Formats: sequence, structure tokens, C-alpha cells
Amino acid sequence: MNHLANFLQTTVELPATFPTLDITNVLVRLLALLPLVAGYLLAREGRGNLLFEVLAVLLLVLATVVPISFTTDSLSAILQAYLDRWPVMVFLLGLAFVRDGGVRIVLGVVLMAVSGLIFLPHA
Repeated sequence: MNHLANFLQTTVELPATFPTLDITNVLVRLLALLPLVAGYLLAREGRGNLLFEVLAVLLLVLATVVPISFTTDSLSAILQAYLDRWPVMVFLLGLAFVRDGGVRIVLGVVLMAVSGLIFLPHA
């Protein structure tokens, strides 16, 4: 055991000073994770509740457009990227309707078909 301690003591170097922690940067990064966590929880716990599933789809799509380095100047870019993903939202909402069952299956299939028709010109 003494050899291991000696080896670690001679090979591992700790920095003399630790970097300062920017609390606002940490809070902004945690805030950027909020749509992902909230969307996951709503999707998981909202089975059978169509409102929760719709909110989960909206939050999860929002989580895909939030950049890692988030600034207040990027809010308009986030909104534009979110609106550009509306065909994906329509498709995922169609899946939520199909999953809900009943008569809503027809509406879900129509939503998925419409989103497919929207994607065709982009391909």
C-alpha cells in the first residue's frame, strides 16, 4: 500500500489554485437543462393525459434548440430555431395522439401525414 501512495504522490499534481466558480454561468447552464428534464418527466408521468404529452413534446423540442453557450442575445435565434422545427413537433404530436388511443388515433395519423407532406419539399 505504501508503494501506491508513493506513486500517486509523485505522479498526481494538483493545481496550485482552483479556478473560480462563476455562479451565474452555472445557473444559466442549469436553466438550459430545464426543458429537457421537464419534458422527460411530463412524458414519463403523463401517460394517458394528452395535455401532459403535448407539453412534453413542446418542451423536448425546445431542449433541442437551446445552445450550450446561452446568452440573452441568442433568445431570438432560439425562437427562430424552435419555429423552424414545427414539422417535427407536428409529427411528435401525431405520435402522442396515436399513443393516446381511441378516436384520436385518426387525428394522430392525419398529423403525421401532414408533417410528412411538409417534409417532402425539404428533401
